[in-house]
Amino acid sequence: MAQYSPGEIGFIDKTSKDCCSIGRRYGRSQKNKRAQKKQPFVHGQRVSATGLLSLEGITARTVVEGSMTRELFLEFLEFNVVSLP
Repeated sequence: MAQYSPGEIGFIDKTSKDCCSIGRRYGRSQKNKRAQKKQPFVHGQRVSATGLLSLEGITARTVVEGSMTRELFLEFLEFNVVSLP
């Protein structure tokens, strides 16, 4: 690590968000009674975001619908991270 200057070091992180409803799969109830919870179910679209954090702040970022695949991540590295000035 000593051969790199602080400006050459960056950290990549990925996060994703899905708009599904929050609900528990299992519950408790009285003996011989079924546990019930009525709630609307919402199935949403997944969005994945990836960013590069460096001393200058977030210098490269991408957001894709669905999950980040290997091909999309390699494309992000090649065109957004490696090509930075």
